Amino acid sequence: MAVDTEPRMLKHQVVRRSLDALLDGLSPGDPFPSERDLAEAHDVSRETLRQAIRELLVAGRIERRGRATVVAAPKIVLPLAVGSYTEAARAKGMTATRLLVGWRTYGADDTLAEMLHVDPGTPVVELERVFTTDDTRVGLETTRIPASRVPELMDSFDHRSSLYSELAVRGIVFGRVVDTIETVLPDAREAALLAVDTRTPMFLLNRTSYDDLGVPIEQRRSLYRGDRMTFTAVMDA
Repeated sequence: MAVDTEPRMLKHQVVRRSLDALLDGLSPGDPFPSERDLAEAHDVSRETLRQAIRELLVAGRIERRGRATVVAAPKIVLPLAVGSYTEAARAKGMTATRLLVGWRTYGADDTLAEMLHVDPGTPVVELERVFTTDDTRVGLETTRIPASRVPELMDSFDHRSSLYSELAVRGIVFGRVVDTIETVLPDAREAALLAVDTRTPMFLLNRTSYDDLGVPIEQRRSLYRGDRMTFTAVMDA
């Protein structure tokens, strides 16, 4: 007896395929039909329709704007590399800036002190900013640097610009970075800052950067919207 090895498509997957075809004929910013109209057109339950829509949201094909749903622009593709994502986005012709969430200086706890190779209690400057491209909030980045490496940074640095460029001006040379990446969901505060709901998938990137002498420069925690961002990496054999 022959065995059917083809995977069976679930009902919401069939609907998703149909909606993908619909989206292929629309442009970014166009309104997306209502759940009610789509459920009736495909003769499925609202829950089945919502499963398909959730997949489209995660894939970045549609996005919520207030109470409306519209066709999303293509995801932003940036290299996973040492350097500024602000400058990388601008190089691709996108507008990009940073919105200041907060500055502060405090004593490093044991965990942060170990990451930065400093003593517990050593003053650390923390800068938290929202990363925007084309007026869309796509990332929340928190950078921590030993205060002794960046004297008077809070007085002279324009938070809308590239921090890496500022460090280069100060003579700090990056040697290598160590990144860890995982997928998470945002908490309520993070979701509010990124103007999304708490079900939006995120890339969480934790980075420790080192100078050319192997001394840690920064510890950075970056949260990027999985529905709007894609990262690429190039590795030589």
